[in-house]
Amino acid sequence: MSAKVLLVDDEENILQGYHRVLRSAFELDTALGGVEALRCMDARGPYAVMVVDMRMPGMSGLDLLEEARVRFPDTTRIMLTGNSDQKTAMDAVNHGQVFRFLTKPCPAEDLELAIRAGLRQYQLVRAEKELLEQTLTGAITVLSELLAGVDPVMFSRSQVVRERAARLARDLGCEEVWAVEIAALLAPIGRVALPAWALKEGSFRTGSGDLLAAFPEVGARLLQPIPRLEGAARIIRYLAKGFDGSGLPEDDLRGEALPLGSRILKVVWDFTELEQARQSATVALEEMRLRPKAYDPRVLEAFGTLLAIRPKPPAARDLRLRDLRAGMTLASDLCAEGGGLVLPAELRLGAGHLELLSSLARLVALQEPVSVRLPDGASHEA
Repeated sequence: MSAKVLLVDDEENILQGYHRVLRSAFELDTALGGVEALRCMDARGPYAVMVVDMRMPGMSGLDLLEEARVRFPDTTRIMLTGNSDQKTAMDAVNHGQVFRFLTKPCPAEDLELAIRAGLRQYQLVRAEKELLEQTLTGAITVLSELLAGVDPVMFSRSQVVRERAARLARDLGCEEVWAVEIAALLAPIGRVALPAWALKEGSFRTGSGDLLAAFPEVGARLLQPIPRLEGAARIIRYLAKGFDGSGLPEDDLRGEALPLGSRILKVVWDFTELEQARQSATVALEEMRLRPKAYDPRVLEAFGTLLAIRPKPPAARDLRLRDLRAGMTLASDLCAEGGGLVLPAELRLGAGHLELLSSLARLVALQEPVSVRLPDGASHEA
């Protein structure tokens, strides 16, 4: 976990003074003004704590801290101000841009205490984020993999969507990529509450009937009471909503007022469904472009760019069921001998899938060999 600290001021003598006093206590970098601070952030970031002077020529302290918040939202931000700037500084604190502010001239011991408090804040934020992104996401991933045995099309597709949506969310600067990933994995959970006869069409689209159109909202209600999943629940709730405001739920949200995660997931999910149906990524994307009211044009364009630069997949190879490993990707549908779909093509196998296949193989005959693509740099023997 990073413990680096960046001090930013436009007065070199002040920076040198702080550096002499604090360098033994922290892993310290200094930057003379905002432009140099941005270079430091690019080369050495992320920083655990940034201490920034309010008044600097060119890029102000507020502008720099706002840029830091966008690039590295976990960084603890501390502002140094003169007495005349206190109202602005207090507004910055109240709006969440900075952790605290100190008035100039600031004694070195006060600055050291503030930096130590900032480091503790950074560690708390990172620890909670790791809990969410690793422990919680890992548990939900295994659950989704096991649910693929109940509904192989939807719960397996959700894992394909997860990888694509995460890349797109990062490209679009989404601050909570983990929430998009969890929403992708749990998006079909509302189907569990629906009767079997309502699931035959298996689609997110509102044209599939009232029950199927409503299942994202049903899933959101199931997840809403669970601590830490409120953001994912909101993303799922608006998954059936068009960019023009059409669809469910019937409220006034439309356009960019819709959660960015919902707009991302809608594009990726519909594309993944159409790609499978049309057997062509190009055809699927063009078909979606003919429905401009359904999708955020910025998200759809970014996804098209992402598709254009994705690498060519490695050649497939045929393996026995016993030789499948986590991380391999199915190059074709994995079916039972009778023809029933077990897991669909393009699914990256996880521990839950392997456990599912092991259990099913004791009950029914599964088609072999299985066509898979190995992870980059892996070999069958490894």
